[in-house]
Amino acid sequence: MKKVRPGDPLVIPAATFNAFIDATRDFQERQRSGEQDRYRELRQTGIVLIRNDSGADRERFDVLGVAGTIVKPSDNADAFKERVALKGATPGTEHAGRFAVLLEPLAANEVGRACVAGVCVVKVKMNDEGHTFAEAKSGQATMLDSTASGTACLLWVQPPAEREITGIAWTVAKIGLPTGAASMAAAFAMITSKSGSAPPYRYAAVQATMDEDGVWTQVPGGTAYNNVFNLEEQGAGGQWVNPLVVGDVVLIFAAPDPGVDAFVCTRSHYRGTY
Repeated sequence: MKKVRPGDPLVIPAATFNAFIDATRDFQERQRSGEQDRYRELRQTGIVLIRNDSGADRERFDVLGVAGTIVKPSDNADAFKERVALKGATPGTEHAGRFAVLLEPLAANEVGRACVAGVCVVKVKMNDEGHTFAEAKSGQATMLDSTASGTACLLWVQPPAEREITGIAWTVAKIGLPTGAASMAAAFAMITSKSGSAPPYRYAAVQATMDEDGVWTQVPGGTAYNNVFNLEEQGAGGQWVNPLVVGDVVLIFAAPDPGVDAFVCTRSHYRGTY
């Protein structure tokens, strides 16, 4: 096991050559083991393999809609079971709650790692600084869109003063929330404005709270709700019945579809006479 200099005759004893072979085999085994561990980790977390079928090269932290699996069970059942490998497309309306954030740059038609569930970094277009959720937007692959409810919860949002572009923020987001989970949560809100000439009117509201004397007030810095519709004004039976006025307190819900930036509210009224 002695080093030689250029021009020296090269004589390799059998023991030295066998040591080289053993070292090479050990290196190859560790490489294979590393690949197996990598894929095992992907199976056990929210990190998956995804193929960029969007038709363009994508940057790290871009967003792709999940458009199916690369291998179907009918094509190769063993390969399908071995690891999750998805097709990624430019997000469309059907990809609300069904998207992945790339963890590495990905050329068109190449396969790489992406996060479909868990905490990751992602850019978000902040439509409202009060929004605490985000969702994939149709035709937009470079970032998510902020919403009042959605399948990505914004754990941290880059302050406006620190952004390169005012309305676009880096965020730390928890993605992969159940579709509609955030929209099922109700909140109390106070009506702040009403627009339109006929029902259903379009309202705006802000988060409200009540003290021990039953007095309702707006929450300072509370969530703002724009594009609010009163359920009691919906349909033929609700036309012209009990329109809300500024100051009314309502129970408010996000729209059933997390991709729709709107809200519905309700307030119980007595409509008859004794």
